[in-house]
Amino acid sequence: LYEVERIVETRTRDLENVQGQLASARDKAEAANSAKSDFLANMSHEIRTPMTAILGFAENLLDPKHPEDQRLDAARTIQRNGEYLLSIINDILDISKIEAGKMVVEQIACPLRQLIAEVSELVRVRVDSRGLVFNTEFIGTIPETIQTDPTRLRQILINLIGNAIKFT
Repeated sequence: LYEVERIVETRTRDLENVQGQLASARDKAEAANSAKSDFLANMSHEIRTPMTAILGFAENLLDPKHPEDQRLDAARTIQRNGEYLLSIINDILDISKIEAGKMVVEQIACPLRQLIAEVSELVRVRVDSRGLVFNTEFIGTIPETIQTDPTRLRQILINLIGNAIKFT
């Protein structure tokens, strides 16, 4: 009888441990699901913003009543917003790669000034739409090139500047 009680107690403790582990796993899964929902809500907004600009400026571009210089500005705005939209889509795909363990980080020579100019141009529409001032300035010696993953660095800078714009 004592042996049976001991086995029952051991099994009860084991079941309680498993139950605790299952509750912890459920909590983690719910948190992950909530994070994904938040991410999707944020991404839908981030995608809608450049897409709205693209469609609006495409209308201006197609309207023959607009002067040539305004149509050229519209084409440039469409291009900038298309590039920004592509970067958002790439961010989404990168998250999938990270989750799948297939993210590859490059180490190549990158012209830093050019990369920063490209980022500045990409965020220009968002800056202008919020009525903000955004300038880049190099202080001190800047190397001609740096060894980095230009795609990831570009994404980091766009995200940092995007958050600064959003919360300014």
